[in-house]
Amino acid sequence: MPLHFTFHVLHLTTILKDPKGTAQPSAHGVDSLRSPSSNGKDPSMAIPQEILKERIRKVIGKMTEKGFEALVVYSTGSSLGTTSRTHGYMRYLLDWDSRNGFSVLILWPDEEPTLFVSNPAYQRFAQEIFWFPDIRLASPERLGGALVSLLRPRLSPGWEVGIIGRIETPFPVYDALLQGLPGVSLVEANSILDELRIIKEPLAIAYHRRAAELCDEMFQTFGREVRRGKKAFQLQADVEHTARYAGCEHASTFLTIAPVIDRARHYKAENQRVPQPGDQVLLAVFLSYEGHWGHAIRVGTLGEPNRAQRRAFDIALEMEEAALAQVKPGMDLAEVWKASARVLAQHFPKGIDPQWFWLRTGHGLGLDYSDPILTDVFRFPYEWSGEGKETETRRDSSIPIQPGMLLELHPNVFIPHEAAGAIGDMVLVTEKGYEILNQFPRALIHW
Repeated sequence: MPLHFTFHVLHLTTILKDPKGTAQPSAHGVDSLRSPSSNGKDPSMAIPQEILKERIRKVIGKMTEKGFEALVVYSTGSSLGTTSRTHGYMRYLLDWDSRNGFSVLILWPDEEPTLFVSNPAYQRFAQEIFWFPDIRLASPERLGGALVSLLRPRLSPGWEVGIIGRIETPFPVYDALLQGLPGVSLVEANSILDELRIIKEPLAIAYHRRAAELCDEMFQTFGREVRRGKKAFQLQADVEHTARYAGCEHASTFLTIAPVIDRARHYKAENQRVPQPGDQVLLAVFLSYEGHWGHAIRVGTLGEPNRAQRRAFDIALEMEEAALAQVKPGMDLAEVWKASARVLAQHFPKGIDPQWFWLRTGHGLGLDYSDPILTDVFRFPYEWSGEGKETETRRDSSIPIQPGMLLELHPNVFIPHEAAGAIGDMVLVTEKGYEILNQFPRALIHW
């Protein structure tokens, strides 16, 4: 029986649990997980500094094993939202957000870290909260020279320095390191941190639970406002305000309202429509709460759905159920997206125009919207060839599913000139299988 849901404003109360089901503080009280600082620094950081120090100790240990004399970590701030591929590195090491600027952390085997920031106000705040004193200010134009001035006296030709975050490091900065450190090898070292971030700690899971709860509240806000004569972009503002008012440093959406949904719509100019009876509605919500990402997708209709709208949703839900059936410890992670692809191939043996079918089935979720390593396993639709096989000959990376992994699964189908179906959930791998963190009904919503 297809699953459909008539919307009512829901009061959702979620109990935080770890993967083994142990009760933790209410999601609304997740701030109570903060620990007072034992060194006189500001206690407002989400992650206790003893945890951060332990993470840095682990990274320095791995850095030493690889023979690096120093580690340079470049990170963008949260203002890049879903597009950043480096913000999570600084969040993991320091729980630090450089917002609309950059930050660079230098780690040494036997010394306290050095942190570079781009804004005097950020420097003052960092000096108030961190346990180490060496926090320096550098403009974007002078950052490369400042890094060279710090590193060159301590390095010798033939030594190696690990580089993390090169993908977003500005060319002038990287070029300054190349030219200013003659004889020193710069070695990409993302894997040092990527591997440590695969399994979420209990505290991180608690924050992701809160992020999932806020996603649910964003859907509730949309349900309250959708029939009040507002334009789509105004509804987006209402939904995003819900997350920002709750303390999220990032909140965004895409919203499509039309008789036939064709794609994601982000801009005010393309979101002028006032919802009408018969419209299909696709709402995706994105947020970062204390650096921990939340994401979910729901689709529904204003009034009773027609046959095409029901069919599209039912296919998407079937794709998600097939993917979820593969989420078991010990299974190969690639089988998750392949299960969804096989369902799609059964319904559309000849495939679908890729201009309409555009979201991959899922990705890793964590301190970046697309967390490293796990995200790379999931293929884009244009890489699919019937029965869940890839069009390329490259061999899949084999990654066994483990408890503590966090995935975002959002299978979707866009049927040209008919309808679209999509559903997206945060999925935590547990000892026995999985847990869906979002509590908002997994149904075709009657808004």
